[in-house]
Order: sequence, then structure tokens, then C-alpha cells
Amino acid sequence: MKLGMVLEGGGMRGVYTAGVLDFFIDKDFYPDGIVGVSAGACHATSYIAKQRGRNFRVNTKYLSTDEYLSLKSLVKTGSLFGMDFIFHKIPEELDPFDYDAYNRANIEYIAVSTDIESGEPYYHVINDAKADIDYIMASSSLPLLSKVVKKHGRKLMDGGVGDSIPITFMQKRGYDKNIVVLTQCGSYRKGKNNLMPIIRHNYKAYPKFVEALDNRHIRYNQTLDELKQMEKDGSVFVIRPSKPVTISRIEKNIDKLRALYEEGYQDAKTQWDDLQKFLHHAE
Repeated sequence: MKLGMVLEGGGMRGVYTAGVLDFFIDKDFYPDGIVGVSAGACHATSYIAKQRGRNFRVNTKYLSTDEYLSLKSLVKTGSLFGMDFIFHKIPEELDPFDYDAYNRANIEYIAVSTDIESGEPYYHVINDAKADIDYIMASSSLPLLSKVVKKHGRKLMDGGVGDSIPITFMQKRGYDKNIVVLTQCGSYRKGKNNLMPIIRHNYKAYPKFVEALDNRHIRYNQTLDELKQMEKDGSVFVIRPSKPVTISRIEKNIDKLRALYEEGYQDAKTQWDDLQKFLHHAE
């Protein structure tokens, strides 16, 4: 059996995923491969490096600083989130990331971004966490709130546009059983993007990207339906919030974020025995 893990994005809602992953670290539990989208792409790295608590810490410790998340950052850099601060200053200086531990780990890790010229998802294997950091940054670069990341001739942005929940990708890659961590509850369905008029104007040079954004909710909801069938078939194990998530993608209330983190940890703990049954069924 080859075990995969799929980590959805969701901005600051990703602290739920941070809680789930910290429980897995406590259990010394790791899959063979991980695919991460946006916030999920960020959280995967500290998990692989076995840096327990780091995901929640770096997501909350600097919230009050303009460099991390502010309109001032948007005006000054073109990104609401301070990308250089988050992806360079924090891991390299303020809260050191263990690049060596990551690079030693025997886990295939893929970050998903979206090629804005083709409108298609772009899957990049993160072999070196420092050298490939721009692909994780691209996965987290939200339309209207971030700049395009240019890398090796590609123009990349938010992985959630191209493939919000890349379960099919992992199955095609040979992962026959997968754990999927979502950041919305079971009753959630994505609606049409209300900012499409602005998006069409701002990204008019990239019509395929605009089309992907316009249809994103349709593909997302189809994937949720497919996941339900996969759960019944026993090929997928889904961990998701047990109740509607009320915080936003850019939430700054630390108490709310801590509560969601703790919910993720507790949900993983509660489902641990069921997860073991899932992993050992029909082996």
C-alpha cells in the first residue's frame, strides 16, 4: 500500500490542518507522499520536518505586524500577506525552519499552483525546501491579494484555482489510499466568486485563468461529491471540521484561530482509531 495525504488550502483556516498535523507528529505518523495547496502547502513543510507547533506559531505570532498581513503590505508590495517576510525572513531568521530535517525525510511532497497562462494546475515536487520555496509561495498567492510568481518561464498563482483538492492527482500518481484534510465542514458547498467582475478586469490578459476562477466552485463541489463516494469505497479517509468554520481566510483573532487549531487536533485524535482501521483494511 502506498499512502498519500491531501492538504486543502483556505488561508488562515489552515490552522485546522496545523492541529491535525501536530497530532500526527505526536503519533509519529507520516504518509509516503503529500500534496499541498495554498495554506496546506505551507503546513506540509513543518510537518515533514517534524517541527511540532511551528505551523500554528508562525501563523499567529506575527499577525499584529504590518509585514505579515496588512493593507500597508498590499499597497507597498502588491500582496496582502508579506510574502518575503513569510517565506524568507521567518524561516531563515525569526523562527528557523529545519531545512536539513525536511531534506532528509523520505516523503514525496508536491506543491500545487496554477499556471495563469494555461489556467491549468501545476504540480511541483519540492525536493529542496529552500531552493523550491517559490513554488510554495506561488501556491499561496491569492488572486487580487498577491503578485504573480514568475519561476522558470511560468507565471504561477494560487493552487486552489487549478486543483483545490488534488485527490485524483494523487490516485493517478499511484497512491492507492489517501488521507484528505479539508478546512470546511461536511455541509459546506462553495459558491460562485462574487469578485469575478474585478477578476475579469485585472486578469484580462489571462482568459484561461479567469475561466478557471469562474468555474472553480463547480469543480470544487464535484470533487466533494467524488470524495463521498471514495469514502464509501474505502480508498479515502477524510478529516474535516465537525461544524461550520466561521473564521475568514484573513482572520486575525488569535483566540478564534487557537480554537480552530485545537479543533483540528481533537478531530484527528477522535478519528485516530478509525484511521487505523482504514489503513489496515484489506491490506
